[in-house]
Amino acid sequence: MNSFETIYDFASNDGFKRFKILLAPIGIFLLARFFLFLIENDKNEDLFKNPEQQKFKIYLIQYISVLIFMLFLIMFGSKYYNTYNLYNNSLFETEGFVTNFHAMPSGGHDSERFTVNGVKFQFSDFDISNFGYNNVKSNGGAINANKYVRISYIKVNNSNQILKLEVRKQN
Repeated sequence: MNSFETIYDFASNDGFKRFKILLAPIGIFLLARFFLFLIENDKNEDLFKNPEQQKFKIYLIQYISVLIFMLFLIMFGSKYYNTYNLYNNSLFETEGFVTNFHAMPSGGHDSERFTVNGVKFQFSDFDISNFGYNNVKSNGGAINANKYVRISYIKVNNSNQILKLEVRKQN
């Protein structure tokens, strides 16, 4: 009897973790607020010369960071919704040994590729545009040559995106 360990599952919080990219514009906004606080409390103009011009620059950075946050939220939210919809309605499954394994080098500039039961998969650590599994072997990923896996996937733009990865436990 095969027992499997779930490595990645989009339906759990694994897919939702990609939203952490939204922390970047929030961090920029908060840093800008801190600088604005410093400018407004610099009565003797020791730190900032021409505070009105500096305030304008800080306000501009804040507005741009809010726009970037909204843009990321809309883009990732839309993509997440589409992936969730495909996960519930168009999920395929394959099971077998990993063959034709090509690991991505630790320096990047390539992708990890392999085949399971005739189905080809390809991904990279550096591509966060989708919500599929993308942890390559050189960065601690679970897939390697001759490993027995069960993969649930969807078809997106002529490629197969892993939404659930299970690895057979060693007895």
